Amino acid sequence: MSSLAPPEYGWWKPFPRDEKVWLTIILIAAVVLSAITIGWALVGKQNVPAASYKVTPAEFEKQVADFTARYQVPGSAGEVRVPPGQDAYMMASMWTFSPTLRLTAGQAYTIWISAKDVLHGFSIADQNLNVMAAPGHAYGVRITPDKPGSYLVVCNEYCGVGHQAMTGKIIVE
Repeated sequence: MSSLAPPEYGWWKPFPRDEKVWLTIILIAAVVLSAITIGWALVGKQNVPAASYKVTPAEFEKQVADFTARYQVPGSAGEVRVPPGQDAYMMASMWTFSPTLRLTAGQAYTIWISAKDVLHGFSIADQNLNVMAAPGHAYGVRITPDKPGSYLVVCNEYCGVGHQAMTGKIIVE
């Protein structure tokens, strides 16, 4: 028989023992991994505690403007001191996040984020927080900052020519 000859017919023949063993191992692994995946999705702590609602970019921009006017730090340009327990609002737009938020350590906040123009990512550097900011949707992320400091907010979804410089800031006091 040459190497170019077609394989012998035999699909109706029973599997050899070694093939049965490997097929059994693969099926058991598939069942176990599927169960782990479903279990982790239901009880794991990997999901971001978030809520969302539909809103037009103009409506959300007005919410951010009202929020900024109400809590703006006197003499600052776009810096807001958020009272403990209050919701904070942040707008992502090419190529910035605004306003800068000042939060109190140990207090719980919901940061609402939306995009004015295109899809943006919202990620707090060195923290396990990552959500998408999409036009037409507001996403509320529940956080309780525990360590004072200045935290960089970065866009991790390519949003255009100035993407690499798109940052914002959250200051925890």
